[in-house]
Amino acid sequence: MNAQRFIVVGVDGSAASVGALIWAAEAAAASGAELHVVAAWLHDPLLDDLSIGRNVDEASAAHLAELESFVAETVKNPPATVRYSAPEGDAASMLIDRARNAALLVVGSHGKGMVRQALTGSVSTACLRRAACPVAVVPPRALAPESSLGRKVSDITGG
Repeated sequence: MNAQRFIVVGVDGSAASVGALIWAAEAAAASGAELHVVAAWLHDPLLDDLSIGRNVDEASAAHLAELESFVAETVKNPPATVRYSAPEGDAASMLIDRARNAALLVVGSHGKGMVRQALTGSVSTACLRRAACPVAVVPPRALAPESSLGRKVSDITGG
């Protein structure tokens, strides 16, 4: 990977996505690639707290601000260039679209929330099947407390 290349990582605040973000940031920093952090969301006040009382543009701005704060709190040694995107839409479709010309797409194996737990692995599975670039899925085992990545995630999530 060179400086013109980029790594896309999908985040949703879950422990799995914290692991994916840390792993992707380290890979981007080591390779000199840009890091593109994507947090897709749906404008639905029943499922999305940041949509309550906001129109799509306002909710989008809130999601982008939350994403930037989340990354600043999570990534201790960021790569030289980090770009943020909080598109409104289906997570898998948004990630696949954003990673069209990427060197790598990184996702966690599980999302957060009851609805996402019912669809465990649906985003990572869709990315593996449809992405035009290589996909790295951070598995639950990589987040185990005894692993290096697991310790980093635990330090951030308090779990």
